[in-house]
Amino acid sequence: MPPQTGHFILHSNVMPRLTAGRYQLRTRQDGTPFDVEPEVTHIQVSSPRYTMPTDQILSSFPPANAEGAFGERLPQVVLKRRTLPWERNPAGGLDPSDTPWLALVVVAEGEAELSTATAVGECVTPGTTLFHPEDRDVEQGLYLAVTETVVRKIFPTREDLPLLAHVREVDVNDTELANRDDDGWLAVVLANRLPVFDHANGKAVRYMACLVNLEGQLDALPPPQAIADSFVFELAQDWSVLGKLQAQSPDLRVLGGLPLPQPVHRDSREVPIAAAANPPKVHASAMGAALDGAAAMKEVPVTRQWSPVTAQVAAAASDPDARLLVRDTMARGFRLPIELYAREKVLRFPVLAHWSFTTAGDVSFETLMQDLDVGLLGTLPEQQPETASTPELVQTGHIGLDHRTRRGDPVRAWYRGPCVPFPTARNGEAAPGAAPLAHSADQLRRVIPDGREDLGLASAFEIGRLMALSQLSVVSALLRFRGEQFGAGRVRELLAELVDFDLPVLAGTRVDLGRLVALHAIEGFARDTVATFGTRRPVADPGRPLRVSGDLDAVIAEGLGLDLAALRKQADSVGVLAALDATAAPLASPGRAPSDKIVLPALQAALRGELQRTLEVAVPKKAILRGSARGRAAAAAAHGRDALDELLDTLASEPADDDDMEDAP
Repeated sequence: MPPQTGHFILHSNVMPRLTAGRYQLRTRQDGTPFDVEPEVTHIQVSSPRYTMPTDQILSSFPPANAEGAFGERLPQVVLKRRTLPWERNPAGGLDPSDTPWLALVVVAEGEAELSTATAVGECVTPGTTLFHPEDRDVEQGLYLAVTETVVRKIFPTREDLPLLAHVREVDVNDTELANRDDDGWLAVVLANRLPVFDHANGKAVRYMACLVNLEGQLDALPPPQAIADSFVFELAQDWSVLGKLQAQSPDLRVLGGLPLPQPVHRDSREVPIAAAANPPKVHASAMGAALDGAAAMKEVPVTRQWSPVTAQVAAAASDPDARLLVRDTMARGFRLPIELYAREKVLRFPVLAHWSFTTAGDVSFETLMQDLDVGLLGTLPEQQPETASTPELVQTGHIGLDHRTRRGDPVRAWYRGPCVPFPTARNGEAAPGAAPLAHSADQLRRVIPDGREDLGLASAFEIGRLMALSQLSVVSALLRFRGEQFGAGRVRELLAELVDFDLPVLAGTRVDLGRLVALHAIEGFARDTVATFGTRRPVADPGRPLRVSGDLDAVIAEGLGLDLAALRKQADSVGVLAALDATAAPLASPGRAPSDKIVLPALQAALRGELQRTLEVAVPKKAILRGSARGRAAAAAAHGRDALDELLDTLASEPADDDDMEDAP
């Protein structure tokens, strides 16, 4: 059953029939009188491996180059092909595996290094052999260089991978969820890390989401750990070694030119040629420093430079080569040469897609609602007293409270609730036994002799009104009153100004206003029918008398074009009816049919005349004049002639051909 609009169905996975790789298709034929050699065909099932085609990425969250509060939702990327996360076996081989080979990793600035275009053979950790290494979709790709310490802190475990990828089945007509997908099946890969705000230092953090390939490196993922009750953001920042380097600007580390300490390599073959020729001075503090995120950089940290980078990404989007420039610009700040001075092992993971964003705060809907200022226009900030003061109470049960008028003036007012410590007398201004009738709370505001306002009755009125409106029955009764009684009274007042007779007083709870108007209107019309409807016409108008000069038979025969003498002679023998039946009616043009060249122009002229008369009645003369030739000439004289005016005049001056007239309706 397909999902309804606004809903979707979750599937743990959708396994492909064949995983990506090379296969042999062997065919043989049996049951023939002769032997047939089997045929071996080599086929290859392809799938992305080092780069993700842009047409396969449907959407991502957070959006690329976005700034906002993203710390309460896991980043994700949505893929169009439902089987894409399971089309390769991350452990190697051709057997399908429910463990996806893709993972979405979120790194902050300084935690990892995103390489530039590199040969795909070098995009994996040295010593790692992929299954069918010759299977490559591109020649150059990107990789994420990250230390084992950071991998253990921010990468998902092997057991988490099946939980971080799923398939959604969405109604294809649901544009909010399907997002222009062709079949409504979407593969979603989630990250395992929340891009939180740096609460310790109160600053924004730039993150980069990388869709990485885990083939052949499942053993490098962190082992399962016990669930932690809390998370310390500072422990995820892992590159205090970089912060101990003395430099004027962090740009030197990104752009090069800063003498970096030479790391201790396990193998001399890993030492870069340039570094081996000119070894820089080794700083013991940097060499022996532990990779601990507790320390901070002495210079302005790169995480404070997120705003200029965001502007640079927006500027790069307008370049003709925007596809490459935007990706390269978003990678700024994530290309610190970590592999040059890391003491521990650095792992490489191929990156199929990446985008950066900034967590600029921890604002959420809940915090916005809590900090919402509900004061009226002109409200001044409240001044909290430094020390608690004694409440201002009087014997009548009133308490003095701070009050702010609609103009924003802070004053003191008296308030008393419905419960009092002892019996009290009713307000002396009211009539005995009855409370004053009020239509609004402001009518019950009282000023007592000390100059303050007593808002007890006004508050009670407003509280009671709100309590009544919270009941559905009260609201329904008010709506019925407005639709029936109030509407009928308003219509009655309008009718009283239009008719010349007095309308009766509305009595009862329900009045059929339509019947009331109809009966009184008919009664008023019947009083003087001549003045209302005019004089009465006869049922049948006899019309004017016909004047016939001469014999009636001769007049009729002449009108019909008949020979009266011949008709009478024939009627003497066969009768009048038989003679009329045998006489043929004469035609206007004996011998030939009417010519279309004569009849059609006459009909067209009559039709145009009737149409023009109809337009003169339905359309103002100014509108008709504007569309006629005279109107176009007047408009051209006022605003100048153009090519369209000349074309219309040419068509109007050309005579119509006979063929055109014959084809005209």
